Amino acid sequence: MTKIKKKISELLKDTSDGSSINYDDQNNIFVSKSKKFNNEGTISNFFINDYNTDDVTLKQKTFYEDVKFPNYDDLETYGDLIEKAAQQSHLASLLDKSIKHSSKILEVGCGTGQLSLFLKRYNRIICGVDISTPSLKLADDFRVRNEIDNVVFLKMNIFNMQFKDKVFDYVISNGVLHHTANTELAFSKILKPLKINGYIVIGLYHKYGRFYTNFKQMLIQNFGERFKILDRRTVDPNISEEKRYAWLKDQYKNPHETSHTLKEVKTWFKKNGVEYLTSIPFNQINENTDLFKKNSNTKKVSFFDEISLMISPSQIKEGGFFVIVGKKLE
Repeated sequence: MTKIKKKISELLKDTSDGSSINYDDQNNIFVSKSKKFNNEGTISNFFINDYNTDDVTLKQKTFYEDVKFPNYDDLETYGDLIEKAAQQSHLASLLDKSIKHSSKILEVGCGTGQLSLFLKRYNRIICGVDISTPSLKLADDFRVRNEIDNVVFLKMNIFNMQFKDKVFDYVISNGVLHHTANTELAFSKILKPLKINGYIVIGLYHKYGRFYTNFKQMLIQNFGERFKILDRRTVDPNISEEKRYAWLKDQYKNPHETSHTLKEVKTWFKKNGVEYLTSIPFNQINENTDLFKKNSNTKKVSFFDEISLMISPSQIKEGGFFVIVGKKLE
């Protein structure tokens, strides 16, 4: 891991004084001019708990130290991870096909790191960051077992990441920003380490697609877990108890979440110099789609298209989730 950690150190900076961060291989820690970033087990801790750290971030940190999502109870090898992506994650497969060889990728809010690890092919360098040490440890344990040497996991605060500006080719944050105190501000923060002409992928809860899940949340939170039967994933005996627990907590008992529309996200893009490219499920995407190529036939999404997600079977099944892709122009 020394080689990849030294490569990652070239992308880091200490935001408190602007100094470079280097990797001390003798002591297996990252160091800057003014501080040492010590380890929590095998995970390098860059989490800065300062005046910018809001109560929501700290609550989410505690929450996801309990809820390690998704877990690895049915995954032992990298081949298992590929098979899972092929069967369950259309987005992961599309990203793997669309991201160029030898790219530098940052996944913000990587959780247990399954997407970061899945994307490890094709000579890519990948950094996954999260606030949950237990989740990151699960990710790193899988990395070690499968001898993956081009992926690094770091503990960081999304509002105070220790990266230089404009160093990554791709930034991915899937299902994370809507759990922060300020989704739009979090979006602007994760853009900083993205290169000009680099690509951003964010996944968010949709204001209308989330409607049915919000209804179930209300029932479960106010009248008890007997209403969890409305979501098959919480009671399916073919799903492990740990996965059922994680899904129930993440979807129905999360301490904070927001939801958004595509129109709203497009305003964030415009304000931050990002060109909108495409969105799932609004635009037609197939297995051969290049997510990072602007399609001249990209559909103009109307208010009716957005509100119709309230009755979309796929949105109901997936908890009202949509993905937006853009290109950073400035």
